[in-house]
Amino acid sequence: MGKYGPNIGNDVGSAEYPKTAIGPHNFQRSYYRSAQTSGVGIRAHYEDLEFTGTIGGEVIRARGIANGLLCATGSTINAAHFTGRVEAAKTVSGGLNAIRATLEIAGSTPSPGGTLSALQLDSNIVTGSLHPLNSSAFIRVTQSGVGLLDTLMLLPATEADGHNADVLSTAGVDKAATHYVRIVLGTTPAWIMVTTTAPAHS
Repeated sequence: MGKYGPNIGNDVGSAEYPKTAIGPHNFQRSYYRSAQTSGVGIRAHYEDLEFTGTIGGEVIRARGIANGLLCATGSTINAAHFTGRVEAAKTVSGGLNAIRATLEIAGSTPSPGGTLSALQLDSNIVTGSLHPLNSSAFIRVTQSGVGLLDTLMLLPATEADGHNADVLSTAGVDKAATHYVRIVLGTTPAWIMVTTTAPAHS
C-alpha cells in the first residue's frame, strides 16, 4: 500500500533539536567493495524518483549551512564532496570521474522542450550582499595536492554531424570579440573573449 503525506521517510533529529557533534565525526558511514569483472556496473546507492505531475523537485537535496561566525576557518564547507581516487600502485584502463553528470533524452524522434542541461550552476543571493567580487564565483578551480593538473578542460574534437552549433569549431577563429566573460586568475581579474558571430561549419 502506498504512503502519502509530507513525511514518509525516517528522519534523524529535527531543525530544533539536530543530532550534534562537537568533534571530528561521521554521522553515517558505509563500506562496500566490488570485485566484479563482467556485466553492468555496480552502485553503492541507486535512487529513482519519477515526476508525473507539473511540479519539479530533486532526487537528492543536500545543504551545507554556515550558521556561525568565521565558519570553516582554514577549511571548507561543502554541501557535497565527491572523490574519484586511484590507490597507490593501482591503475585505471577506462574512465574515473569524481562527478559524472549526464543529460539523457530517450525515444526515436524526441522533442522534449524545456531548458535542458547536464549541469546547472545557480546563485541565490539577497539584495545588498557584500560578498567579495574577486573570491565569489560560479566555478572555482583549486589544486590541493603537491602534484598539479595542467589542463583545465578536456573537450571533444571538432564535430561533423551537420550542426552549426557544435561544441568546438575551428572555422571562423578570426572573428572579433563582442563579449567578455570575467574570470579571476589567482587574484588578478581577466576576461575570456567571445563573439556572437557564428563560425562557418567546419
